Formats: sequence, structure tokens, C-alpha cells
Amino acid sequence: MKFRTKTILGIAVIEISLLMFLVFSSMSFLSKSNEKLMIQSATSTATMFSHAIKNAVLSQDIATIDALVKDFMNIEGVRYVKVVENNNVLAQSGNEALLSRPMQVDHSLSSITDNIFDTRIAIENGGIKYGFIDMGFETSAITMMLDNAKTSIIAIASVEVILVAIFSFILGTYLSKNLVRLTKATKTLTSQGPGYQINKISNDEFGSLAKAFNEMSYKLKFSYDDLENARSEAENACESKGRFLASMSHEIRTPMNGVLGILSLLRETKLDSAQAKLIDTATESGHFLLSVINDILDFTRMESNTLLLEHQPFELHRCINNVVDTYVPAAKRKNLVLHCKISKDVPTLLKGDVNRVKQILHNLIGNSIKFTQQGSITVVVDSKSEENQRAQIICSVIDTGIGIKEEELSYIFDEFTMVNQTYSRTQEGSGLGLAICRRLCELMDGEIRLVSKSEVGSTFTFTINLEIADNAEHTKEYKNLAINQDLSQSKILVAEDNKANQLVIQNMLRNIGIEIDIAENGMQAVEKVLENQYDLVFMDISMPGMDGMQACEKIRQVQQTEKADIPIIALTAHALTGDREKFLAAGMTDYLSKPVRLNHVINKISLCIGKTHSDLQVDQSQDNPEHKETTTTSNPESDDMNQVAFDIDLVDEAILKQTIEDTCVEVMPEIIDQYVLESKSRLVKIREAAFKKDAEAVEFESHTLGSTALALGNRQLSNLARKIETYCIEKDEQQAFELVPELLELADNSIKALLERKELGFEAYTRSTE
Repeated sequence: MKFRTKTILGIAVIEISLLMFLVFSSMSFLSKSNEKLMIQSATSTATMFSHAIKNAVLSQDIATIDALVKDFMNIEGVRYVKVVENNNVLAQSGNEALLSRPMQVDHSLSSITDNIFDTRIAIENGGIKYGFIDMGFETSAITMMLDNAKTSIIAIASVEVILVAIFSFILGTYLSKNLVRLTKATKTLTSQGPGYQINKISNDEFGSLAKAFNEMSYKLKFSYDDLENARSEAENACESKGRFLASMSHEIRTPMNGVLGILSLLRETKLDSAQAKLIDTATESGHFLLSVINDILDFTRMESNTLLLEHQPFELHRCINNVVDTYVPAAKRKNLVLHCKISKDVPTLLKGDVNRVKQILHNLIGNSIKFTQQGSITVVVDSKSEENQRAQIICSVIDTGIGIKEEELSYIFDEFTMVNQTYSRTQEGSGLGLAICRRLCELMDGEIRLVSKSEVGSTFTFTINLEIADNAEHTKEYKNLAINQDLSQSKILVAEDNKANQLVIQNMLRNIGIEIDIAENGMQAVEKVLENQYDLVFMDISMPGMDGMQACEKIRQVQQTEKADIPIIALTAHALTGDREKFLAAGMTDYLSKPVRLNHVINKISLCIGKTHSDLQVDQSQDNPEHKETTTTSNPESDDMNQVAFDIDLVDEAILKQTIEDTCVEVMPEIIDQYVLESKSRLVKIREAAFKKDAEAVEFESHTLGSTALALGNRQLSNLARKIETYCIEKDEQQAFELVPELLELADNSIKALLERKELGFEAYTRSTE
């Protein structure tokens, strides 16, 4: 409703209400006044007549009574007169109908129904009642007078209402017109920016308001450009910060990984105690720098709302135990007791981002160990059932550390903040860990709380809400993982030139009932796809003759649609920025980084089988190098392993254990033998290529050596091979050639250590997986 309409209606309602009150009051006053006058007149006339006729009635003078009755009938307004003595009518005159009807005395105008006011006066003498007089008076004159007065009052009120409505319309129009002008001016100011001016309206309050508006718009005009420039600069700065941090991921971490690799190799040389201490300090600082970079990148993604959580099934118990096991050595070094208590009500299989759950636990447990000098750290996990098959996981990390003062609790979860700045100089950290934990908990519909007392300890409690997974048969080894398709009926081709890798993936897929075909190179892969009907192809990227990308392009060009659209998963040891885009541009459906893991293989098969290449959406979170997490877990009988003859620094037991879990313990010796045989052949080729300054051959062979070495636990050898490969890619061939002798020596020692490890057998892992 418009303001003008509201103004007219408002004034009209008030005016009509007041007029109605006035009309009713006036009519009521007139009616009561005339009623009173009429009753007084009728009563006085009847009383006077009774006094005049009393003697005649006492003397029974009928002639006098008749004469008096006729005289009183001449009075204006008298309609009848009747004189009665002892129920005998002595005399009467007037309207016969009125005289013959039953007498009903009226006391007010409201009781009159025939326009006659009836009254009765007794004839008394000395207190003795001799009779009575009935008289009737005409009331039509009074009624007409009241009706005329009512009509006049209503007419006057109607004219007044019309005049008030016209005045209200004029006033409302004036007010709304000025308000509309101000509203339009405000909208113009909003759309076009400050500077718009209103022409002079009037000299009243509206004119003052318009003048104030013009002054405000004029002043805003001068600061508007400055605000726009400041906003543009802020947006550019924020965007530049994002680009800088994104590029920092590669530009800093790549050389830092190289530095850590060199430090690791240098640690294997003959060093005195002082030199070894310097190397350890440098390595520790390098790892700390990488963790700070990762924290900053995570926080930046959260700020820009670009951090996406995975929604995949995972074993919560295994996730928690793995993280806790990681900190067992650190706790032992400080003589701390590390407990983990998981309630039996906590569901085993959930859907969510397992790596982010681990990240929260790593931050909280790591902080507790860092700030606890004696006592214990206890991890307590419980859960509450929620609606829609969801569970609220409640996890508390309780320590007996230095605690936090009450005044510092308010900002403990703020960014780039550490509670005790003096103390924190001896405790490394970015000040982002707890802020990231809080954001991650919020992304998982939860929260994090802290209860702490200085010098007593702290309790960090976080809650997350996750969906309960349907697959109750999910096991630690993934061998009984439920899959939508009957994979035993699937036909899969694996294009892989490395014999050891062939054995690994063959045994992986055999665990879930799949037999596969092997292609030694890209050309064979294309031929087999043309000759057979496959549901999926795993394609190695680096192969002699025709590489994986060339083979993929050939397959995509096949005339038969069902063969051209077959899902092709790249198997690659490449993890450089831009490689993912390059693989997908070549027609790959998705990719897996080497060394491959059984759960990753199952996820890709489950995702791809039954869908065509055009139907698939690439799962870009599965094997992104920036999100990979390597968790070193303790192996069975690790104390015994530390006493054996092989060099444990050259063979990563955690990787061997994972490979056995993914394949089987019986085939492990064969895989190692095949790896040793191929690696020695490959090392000869690397030596010859370096002698001939053939950088392309050195790059190819070192790439293959690096991926296979990592799969068999020769991590140091893999790192150095990858470093040589990177130098070749970056056209720094001289650096690559200079590292070849070091690679040959490290390979000899690594292979020797692996063979010595093989001689010890893997029965311990057989017991741990049963």
C-alpha cells in the first residue's frame, strides 16, 4: 500500500470515527432532552386536569366533568381523555380506537410503539383514591424533529468527511511526491555511484532533507574512487597471494625435496659426530619447513573455500591406530606413555576424508608430545548415533603437559598464534595447526574444544559427523571389499614393461579374483585392444618403442566406439606439476601414481567398470601428489629386525609390508628376484648412456628404476633416481651425469641390502595379516 493511500485512509478513519461519536452523542442528547420535556409536559397536564375535575367527580357533577374533558381535548397534542370512578367511566373524549384498547402506561419514548404517550393520574382526596384519569399525548412531532435533526447531522458529517478526504489526498500527494523523489535519488545513487544531486524541493523539512542528501552525495563522490582503487588493490593482492602460495607448493617443495635427498645421501657417508649432528639438524629443519608450507597451503585453501573433502569409505579404527603408532617412537624417546582407547560403540567403517581425519589427530597428538615432558598422552574415542545413518565421533587427546593459562584460551585457535611467544621460540611451529584443525572439524559438521590448566595438562576434544558406510565386510587388507560389479568376470589389460611391476599388479588383482593380460609395450597394448574385448586398461606411461600416451591416442582413434571409449588408467611414476593435465589431454580416463596400492586399484576399477570414457568424471583427489600422505608404521618384530645384518636405512620395511598385504607373502621373493635382475640390467644401460652423454636414455632408465625401487622399499635409491630424472627433464644433463656414479654405488648397496632382507624371510608378516 502506498504512503499516499495510507495517509488518506488514516485521516479518514480518524475523522469518521470522531464524527460517528459526535452524531451518536448529539442524537442521544436530543432524544433524552425531548423525552424529558414531553414526560414533564404530559405529567403536568394530567395533574392539572386531575385537580380541576376532582370536585366535580366527588359531587358526581357529570355535566361539569364532560365540559372539562372537552376543554382539555382542545390542548395541542392531547389525543384522548378518560375519567373513571370505581371502574365506571364518568366521561371520555378523543379517538375511539385509543379509548377502546387496553391501557398501558408509558414511562419513556423507547417503550412507545403507536406514537402515543399513555399516562394515568389518580383522583385522590384526603388520601382516599376515588378514581383515575387516562390521557394520551401525540409523539409524532418529537419523532419527526429527531429524524430531521439526525438527517441534518449526518449530512453535515458527510460533507466534512468529503472535505477531509480531499485535504488528505492533497497532503498525501505532497508528502509521497517528495518521498518518491528521494527514493528515486537513492536508487540512482546506488546504481550510478555518488555525485547525483536533487533539485530544490521546498523550504520545509523535505527541502532540508534533500539538501542533506545532496551534501552527502557530493562528499561521497570524492572518496568513491579511492575506495574503488583500494578494493581493486586488495582483490589483486589477495589473488596474488593465492597464486604465490600455489606456486610455492612446487617451487619450494621441489628443491627442498632435493635438499633432503642430498642430506639423506650425505648421512650415509663417513662423518664424524659433529658433521652427523649438523646433517641431522639440517634434515629436521627441512622437514619442518615442508610442514609449515603444507600448513600455509591448507589454510589458504580453507580461506578461499577451495578445500574439498573426499567422501570415501575408510576404517576409522585403523586410521586412529596408524596415527598413534606413528608417535610411539617419539613418546618412547621422551619416556612418555601413549595410550589409545577406542570404545566398542565406535563404528568401524565410515565415509569421509581419512587423510583430513589423520591430519587433525597428527596435529593434536604431535602438540601433546611436544609440550609434555613427563607423564602420558591418552587418546580416547567414543561415538553417538545420529539420524540418517550418521555417527558423531568424539575424540579427546589428554596430556599431562605444561597446560595453557586461562587468559590464553580465548585465542589458542587463532591463526598464526602460539600461546607463549617466549616459550614458542624453542618449540617450532607455524601457529596454524590448531586453526586448521578447527576449520577441518567445521567442514565435517563438528567442532573442537579445549580444557586446560597451567602446569597440569590439556584436553583437546573434537567432534566430527560422518556417514556410516554400508560395507561391513571391508577388511584391513581390502581383499574382501564389496564392489558393485562382479569383478571376477571382468577382463583387464595391463601395459607394463617392468617384470617386477607385472608380478605385483598380477598378484594384486588375483587377490580379488581377476586374471589379466599383459602387454610389454604400447604397441602390444594397441594390438591386444584391437584383438580382444577388455573392460579396462592399466597403461604404463614410460615404455620402450611406443609410450603409454601414444598408445592411448591410438586406441582413442579406433573406429569401433566400444573399443575407443574403453577406460584407460595411467600407471605412472611421474608426479610433477602439469603431468595430470598432460595425461588427461592425451585421452586417459584417470591415473594412478606408482607404487600402486591395492585399495587405489580397487577404487579405480569399481569407478570405471560399467561406464564409458565419456561418462566418467575424473577423481582428482585420489592420487594427487600434493595430497599424498606417507605414514610409516611399525612392523612386526621390529626389534628383531634392528639386529639383522642388512642395512635397514636402505630398505623401507613399511613399504615391504604394504606390498605383501597388497599381493601375498609367497610371491615376494620372486618379485625381489625379478626386480634385482631388471635393475642390474637397467644400471648397465644407465652407465652406458651416461658414458655416451645420452640424456634421453638416462632419463628413461632412471625413471623406471626409481618407480620400481620405491615399490620394493629401496627408498633412497628411488629418490636419487628421481633426482637424476628431474635433472634430465630440466635439461641440466651435466648434473645428471655427475650423479650416475653415486647412483651405481647406492644401487649396489640397496640391492645387496634387499637380498639380505629377503634371506630373513617374511613369515612375521604372514602372522600379522592372518
